[in-house]
Amino acid sequence: MTLKLTDRGTVETPGVAAAFGYFASGSVHDATGADVPWWVLSGVCVLAVGVLGWLRVTLSAKVLGVALILEVLTLLIMDGGILGHRGTAALDVHSFDPSTLATGGIAGMFVIVIGAFTGFEATAIYAEEAREPSRTVPRATFIAIGFLALFYSVGAWLIMGAFGTDKAVAMARATAGPELTFRAGELYVGAWLSDTMHALVVVSAFAATLAFHNAAARYLYALGREGLLPRRLGNVSARHGSPGIAVSTQTVFNLLVILVGAALAADPFSQVLIWTNSIAVLGIMVMQALAALAVWAFFRRDRRGMSAARVVWSPLIAFAGLALLTVLAVLHFGLLTGASGTVNAVLLAPLPVVLAAGICIALRIRSRDPQRYARLTNIDVERD
Repeated sequence: MTLKLTDRGTVETPGVAAAFGYFASGSVHDATGADVPWWVLSGVCVLAVGVLGWLRVTLSAKVLGVALILEVLTLLIMDGGILGHRGTAALDVHSFDPSTLATGGIAGMFVIVIGAFTGFEATAIYAEEAREPSRTVPRATFIAIGFLALFYSVGAWLIMGAFGTDKAVAMARATAGPELTFRAGELYVGAWLSDTMHALVVVSAFAATLAFHNAAARYLYALGREGLLPRRLGNVSARHGSPGIAVSTQTVFNLLVILVGAALAADPFSQVLIWTNSIAVLGIMVMQALAALAVWAFFRRDRRGMSAARVVWSPLIAFAGLALLTVLAVLHFGLLTGASGTVNAVLLAPLPVVLAAGICIALRIRSRDPQRYARLTNIDVERD
């Protein structure tokens, strides 16, 4: 549960809010010519999200669904524009040169990819509501994986082909964020598509900030309610029924990160976002690796009628892969963050500290209160 604080938004939220400020500042400048500092807009975003969290306001699935559909459509239009203008020249096979996998930066790339795709496993959450969950949930999961992999792989391939592999790499190094995608949309379709992409990214960044903030507040609340963190975090607002102290704590943390980033003149995208989310994704990788190992240990002596491939070999392979990627990511962390060794050490230090603290707290509870320890496996984040 301690590493869940990185998984479900405590560390990620201020980074995503910084990204909102970065994109919103550019959009405001393009629309009005005014230069509004990113941290001002990020601060407004954080405060707005905090108020919405206190009032228990969430964006409905319909709103998010419409935004997602529009984003997919804009990318499909861009893909069509690139193919229409470049034809087969856009299908540059050099993008698949296997020698690129031998570079040191590949570990950092995998951290970004894992972070981008985190969440597809959420289909398992709906197992209790699904018909024949043993069949429908795995099917939905693999359909999600297949769609995401195919759609974004083809899109990235065409963006590389839109400019030529070497030129695309040089352009990507010279810009931050998805500017390469915006340029491809403007060049091969029109300025209206680039403007639409900008607007959707701003909306998505705000929605992501709200989602991460609410999730993080719920985890702080649940951990406070169970006494794993200060119990005041488990207090609920009498008027709104929201975890008020947890919401306020997360909001203050978000503001502190934004203000520190502004004071240090940090880049909101390549530093605030990348640094915070790199730590969060590493936490996810460690947590998922340990979960895979736990699955293997649980079924090691009794497979409960399930195949060895499913409950023995698959978890072991997953653990080995995630552990290897985690080690490589830590060894090459500087390539991901672009920071000095001292900064990287400061960024990485909290992970082993939090993990060790979680283990010590769990062992202490197990020795003093075995019944409470047993209940820790059933902590319900959504229970009020």
